[in-house]
Amino acid sequence: MYVIKLKNILLIFAALAVVIIGGATARAVVQTAADSKEYAHVPILMYHSILKNNNGSKYIVSPSALENDLKFLQDNGYTTILIQDLIDYVYNGAELPEKPVVLTFDDGCYNNYVYVYPLLKKYNAKAVISIVGEYTDRYSDKPDPNPNYAYLSWDEATELMESGYIEIQNHTYNLHSMNKGRSGCKKKRGESAEQYEQLLNSDIGLLQQKCEQHLGKAPTAFTYPFGSVSTASYDIIRSLGFKASLSCEEGVNELDRSPEKLYMLKRYIRTPSRRAEDILK
Repeated sequence: MYVIKLKNILLIFAALAVVIIGGATARAVVQTAADSKEYAHVPILMYHSILKNNNGSKYIVSPSALENDLKFLQDNGYTTILIQDLIDYVYNGAELPEKPVVLTFDDGCYNNYVYVYPLLKKYNAKAVISIVGEYTDRYSDKPDPNPNYAYLSWDEATELMESGYIEIQNHTYNLHSMNKGRSGCKKKRGESAEQYEQLLNSDIGLLQQKCEQHLGKAPTAFTYPFGSVSTASYDIIRSLGFKASLSCEEGVNELDRSPEKLYMLKRYIRTPSRRAEDILK
């Protein structure tokens, strides 16, 4: 009888040991998962004007060069995504493709409609176009479909956005210039914090309102003109409702689920002599 009781006691101790060890193991797994962070490596390419003749400008890439970039991306397993995909990754736990890349086009040139849009449809690719509101207003009032200098109208921007291939973002309403002592939307020397905040709220906020009016939704990302940035703008950009911002600093973005990583996203400029293949390798 004592042997049986001893055996039962040993079985009880063995069961408790399994529970304790199992619980410790489970806690260790949970702790490891909590401590580890998932990173997504996201390169962003920056284009501007797409024209057959670049006149020596580093900001103009030919349609054939862009097509070669899209071929390279397609042949090498890259998936073009939008800024909204990055926002969904951070805020909603969405997954990103294995090799994501973002194609951005600054300024809202009309030639983006003429050359970029058809190529995106051909290669089933996506892109982000950041428009300057004053340009869009001007060419909506007086259409002039010349790809060499014209800009998108609101009707064209709407068509691009509704196609699903293109996302429209904010590049200021009328601060895409370098005059009167200001570079883009950078804070001027001697300008008070209140004056600067009022400037950005009135200008960038105006384009937000116009996009809401014409496109049915406000942009989710702000693109700094010329890469001119003041740290004083950071909180203002957030207060305007932007969940991301684009800089001109170069580098690959390493994103985790932190919202802070979506601001001042880095981009590689695509010049006539610098192919997407060269950048991504």
